[in-house]
Amino acid sequence: MAVGQRVINLFRRKLNKVDRELVESYLDEAGLFLFNQMSFSDQKHAVTVARYLLSEKVDTQGANLRPLIKGALLHDVGKVKGEIAWWNRILVGLIRRFFPRLRTKWGKRGEGGLNHALYVDLHHPSRGAYMAESLGIDPTVVSLIKHHHDEPNERTNLELALLQNADAKN
Repeated sequence: MAVGQRVINLFRRKLNKVDRELVESYLDEAGLFLFNQMSFSDQKHAVTVARYLLSEKVDTQGANLRPLIKGALLHDVGKVKGEIAWWNRILVGLIRRFFPRLRTKWGKRGEGGLNHALYVDLHHPSRGAYMAESLGIDPTVVSLIKHHHDEPNERTNLELALLQNADAKN
């Protein structure tokens, strides 16, 4: 997804009917609860990642599709709506892209501010996995959430590799 579209999504408020139907067709009550904790821009990104995985552009043969799509819809659930101001989200995106080492140096747990936004950006996979596990989400989906920013290696399974690729492209 283009940076400009992500900025526009920061100011939109809700998913359209078609996107909502996709989400509701894959997520149970606990999954919907988690999904609804995300900001619109994170929800829209998650739906875009899921749609990309469901498109003809991606060869998902051999993949366990249902947990993969659930993982796509919930992979950023560790970024909770309202926790980070929109301007800090933009700064985090720029820092992640152009100065990635600063995330680790400046990312500090706290309340609000750029340091906390960087902390959330760094730790949202483990935070999201903890939230999902606490609500009884399928362990396969929890693992996808937890590891979606890990460096790929020989132990990376097909579903995780597909999710990582789709997330990076969208």
